[in-house]
Amino acid sequence: MQHARDSSSWSESDLSLRDHVGTLRANVERLVAADEPVALYLDVDGTLLDVALTPSTVHIPPGLPELLDALSQRLSGAVAIVTGRPLEEADHLLSPARLVAAGVHGAQMRLSVSGGIESLAPSFDPFLHADIKKIVQDLPGIVFEDKGNGVALHYRLAPEQQPALLLMLENLLPKYPNQFAICGGRKVIEILPLGFSKGRALRKLATLPAFANRVPVMIGDDIADVDAFQAAEDLGGFGLKVAGEHFSKEEATFQGPADVLSWLQVLSHSRHP
Repeated sequence: MQHARDSSSWSESDLSLRDHVGTLRANVERLVAADEPVALYLDVDGTLLDVALTPSTVHIPPGLPELLDALSQRLSGAVAIVTGRPLEEADHLLSPARLVAAGVHGAQMRLSVSGGIESLAPSFDPFLHADIKKIVQDLPGIVFEDKGNGVALHYRLAPEQQPALLLMLENLLPKYPNQFAICGGRKVIEILPLGFSKGRALRKLATLPAFANRVPVMIGDDIADVDAFQAAEDLGGFGLKVAGEHFSKEEATFQGPADVLSWLQVLSHSRHP
């Protein structure tokens, strides 16, 4: 896992890296200001919202739903949420804004603003579900989050439990072959249906009428977003990182959610004179 370094340790390569990520940000600004076709794909936790001790205690910045609506209008509907959260939960946090979205790393999708939430993966085997719950019972401080199509185990309240938690989950893999994958994150380990990822979700969303033939821009802060960055870049677009527990300040385009929101506010009004 990468961490931010003290500014006294910056080197010439760091400055080059910062110039590079600054150029990425400026390129997107120019495209939007010039009314070029751009599509935005936004992670939620750690990107639009500050990370909290537990998923239920996040703070919603004032004006965030209105900002998302303004962005969607500015980009002709080409704004999507790509999150690890279940979509019903994300909708509740971002209400009354309603966007095209992928939840649980693409295991859930809403392919139009007026459409319903589609589940693309079956619920977990109840025996696997029970075995995961048993692990949590054996490790005090772990927060169990049932996502329907997946499970998240948060260890922010008990970081010392991470090695044991990971080992116990890996021991379940032979018992349930080809049923789930283990994905790390910011003080969380996610158990996901095999074959689903934010990258796969972005590629699917990029085929929708409002998003097709647009330059994709993915903004995220965590390990699970890396696959989506790659998907955006493969489609001729950009992956913009948010500094935090995974990306250092030197390699990140944004220094935190507040920086992201300020930039999106500017983007929603930017036009060439």
